[in-house]
Amino acid sequence: MKVFALTDKGRVRSVNQDAFYEPRPGETFAVIADGMGGHQAGDVASVMAVEEFTRWLKCAPRLSEETMRYAVSEANRTVYLKSRADKDKAGMGTTLTALWMDDDSVLLAHIGDSRAYRLRDGELRQMSQDHSLVSELVESGQLTEEEARVHPKRNIITRALGTASRVEPDISRCNRKKGDVWLLCTDGLTNYMSREELQSVLKSRRKWQNKAEELVKKALGRGGSDNVTVLIIVCDGGAS
Repeated sequence: MKVFALTDKGRVRSVNQDAFYEPRPGETFAVIADGMGGHQAGDVASVMAVEEFTRWLKCAPRLSEETMRYAVSEANRTVYLKSRADKDKAGMGTTLTALWMDDDSVLLAHIGDSRAYRLRDGELRQMSQDHSLVSELVESGQLTEEEARVHPKRNIITRALGTASRVEPDISRCNRKKGDVWLLCTDGLTNYMSREELQSVLKSRRKWQNKAEELVKKALGRGGSDNVTVLIIVCDGGAS
């Protein structure tokens, strides 16, 4: 797998509360997180979560749903205990979206409203389900996806890591196919770009790093009111 990453604090925020992990050679996992909380607690939460989560995956001998779930649990515990021990960090939390690959499969772990998309055979599909108020309204038919993207309560999430002693992540598995492209991103991107627009950029003839730059550029050009982080993961192996 090849990873092309880019993050930007945006045009409004003074601190980048997003965090991500770009795999080293031989590693087959990637993670993004979008922190929340005052007094710069959000950036603490996201960094702690990513560090603790990846620490467990680095120790794992093979792809495992149990390991993925345990890594999420330990990341949650670490952030939660820090928020309880430091009053300046009280209430902090973070989203977390991660993928982990072997030769045949891709495991996803997801909490919050950061997203995982897969581009396969020219079609971009959202593979994670937002844990957010507007997502629930879309599911119930009260909002369209376009309305949800600009809704004033679009930033209210219903599940986060580190805000309670226990958390239930979405863990899913799908097959891996040579040529698949994955996009992990925070809502600083998806609040400004539709699935169709994301697909258009990913399918363009630019180099992959240039595509990451183009995505961030578009988000900033349309307001850039939030931090934005993009990881593009290109599968150069797996089943044909």
